[in-house]
Amino acid sequence: MESGSRFGSEVERRREAVRLVNSDVPIAESARRVGRSRWWVYQWLNRYRAEGDDGLADRSRARKTQPAKTPLATVAKILEIRRDLENNPAASIGALSILAKLERDQWNGIPSVATIERILSRAGVAHTKQPDRRSGVKLPLPEVTALGVLQQSDWIHDRYLTGGIRCQSLQVADVGSHGIASGQYLDRKILTAVTFLIERAWPKLSIPQAMTVDNAFVKTTHPNNPFTNWIKACLYFGVEAIIGPPGRHGWTNHIEAVNNEWQNRTIRAERYTSLEDLRQGSNRAVEWLNTCRPILDPDIYGTRYPAEYIAAHVNQLRWPPAITITDHLDEHRDLTIPLCDGRITFIRHVTEHHTINLAHTNWPIPAAIAKGALTTATITTADHRLEIRHQGQPIAQFAYPIKHVINQTRDQPNT
Repeated sequence: MESGSRFGSEVERRREAVRLVNSDVPIAESARRVGRSRWWVYQWLNRYRAEGDDGLADRSRARKTQPAKTPLATVAKILEIRRDLENNPAASIGALSILAKLERDQWNGIPSVATIERILSRAGVAHTKQPDRRSGVKLPLPEVTALGVLQQSDWIHDRYLTGGIRCQSLQVADVGSHGIASGQYLDRKILTAVTFLIERAWPKLSIPQAMTVDNAFVKTTHPNNPFTNWIKACLYFGVEAIIGPPGRHGWTNHIEAVNNEWQNRTIRAERYTSLEDLRQGSNRAVEWLNTCRPILDPDIYGTRYPAEYIAAHVNQLRWPPAITITDHLDEHRDLTIPLCDGRITFIRHVTEHHTINLAHTNWPIPAAIAKGALTTATITTADHRLEIRHQGQPIAQFAYPIKHVINQTRDQPNT
């Protein structure tokens, strides 16, 4: 091909190509003479035939339609919301939180999350996402999206306030709604946990069908006796207690994530000088997480917020009666709860001796089940039975010694 340097501009090259073709010079030869491809010649020939000499002029590469610019008032509002969120140690400051606030304020013309992120980036206040500190082990249970099905509970223990005060924090999280309840204490006694559960957590989140905890909630030195007052309280209100395997992560991932988030919005963000000061900070954080954190998909749940989701289904959930634990203590200040009919399920791995351990007692497993295999062991208090399953199939059954009298009647929770 010729270099075509004799052409003063691309427009002149196009005119020459059209002239050659119109002079009966073959397309291929015309392309060779102007130093371009045949397809290039076809393109400009067609434009010339459609528009005349105007069709050979340069055309702008810019979009024919420009994307709509975000109104300055909306940009200012986004940055204002961002500043307000930054001043709240309990708040999330990402684009989704800003969008949710615009929705609640009924702002006219709400931009997308991506647009909000671009506005924040241009303003130099883009949020750098923190690494996820949660366990990478997946919870091997079905995903729960419904209310009142599964809750998880766990302690954050031995945290120190300014001045060396040691404190504990107990969290309960509803897996379906992402709602949480939290209480701070100077001890980790079972009585403290039961008081929190019945007086604070369930009145806020409702009574679930099942509650997942770790072994600290059933720990006992008495063989064949996992019936702490926590377990009794669950059974009394018709809740199946599910206890994860000792020393294994991943069975309470939801509450572990809540624990981490709670700490990020309280003891890692502020300094507290007293337990009451910490409780106030915790209440602010929990209020934000339940009422302002846009964690739910509104297309599925009808709202972005756990508290609104719970409120919309309040009549479909079970609620505890209005009781005060201190009014139900005996003369020794001990809480006495009857052992009711119900289920306690332990998740256990098979040992090298082909046993699993429940409440300091080893239970034999068939030799065909490999070491490390996962089993569920369910105590049914009504018939004093222990059934062990592997991959959903029964592999062993035993009579389970229970010295308590089983109470088959109980006060019915509000529904």
